Amino acid sequence: MQDNERKQALKHIKEKRAPYIKAAAARSIQQKKDLKLIKERLAQGPATPLELAQDIGMPPKQAMWYLAAMRKYGMVGEAAKSGDYFTYELITPDPAAC
Repeated sequence: MQDNERKQALKHIKEKRAPYIKAAAARSIQQKKDLKLIKERLAQGPATPLELAQDIGMPPKQAMWYLAAMRKYGMVGEAAKSGDYFTYELITPDPAAC
């Protein structure tokens, strides 16, 4: 493959992938905004997934997805139970643990 052919092939690949890269970047930006909203709401106090979803205007399924991911990475923890649902609260990282 000649140098010119290689450049053309790379250009074609970049053009073909551009919409996917743009969509992934947009999802990443939206996820950061959603996480910020969730953290701001939980900074006010513990909430169930349904309360959280209502307070920030997010579908409950999506709020639960975020809470599960945040719990996995130690950002939130389960607090007391409210009816059938656990409430979630922010976990502040322990500086001594780092």
